[in-house]
Amino acid sequence: MWLLLRGLAIRFVVGRSVGGLFGVLLLALVPIAAILKFIGLPILLVLGVLGAPVILLLAAIGLPLLLVVGIGGALLLLLGLMLSLGLILFKLALPFIVIYCIVRLVRRCRRLSPPVPPAPPAPPINPEMTD
Repeated sequence: MWLLLRGLAIRFVVGRSVGGLFGVLLLALVPIAAILKFIGLPILLVLGVLGAPVILLLAAIGLPLLLVVGIGGALLLLLGLMLSLGLILFKLALPFIVIYCIVRLVRRCRRLSPPVPPAPPAPPINPEMTD
């Protein structure tokens, strides 16, 4: 019981201080950081793979280092902007693409299902047998 009360007191003190605020921010920002890491690392890899040869080519030509870094940075910035905009457009277009694929699948399934055969005609009623 004493351990529980001490834990509650510490939680109350830490919750009211800068450490508590830091803890709450850390708790809220860790999932966001994980998502950004999941999306951002592939983008950084693409930028590095595409940007390194450009910077090396500019340096091999013999341009001054400041010009190489400036042009390479501008090209990487432009590529990063294109990748970010492409990701945003993909996120916006994804629901429409999914709906389109589902509608196509439903139409294809309806077209491939065999038609229901008509019911056979009812036999004529014979008045002699109704007695």
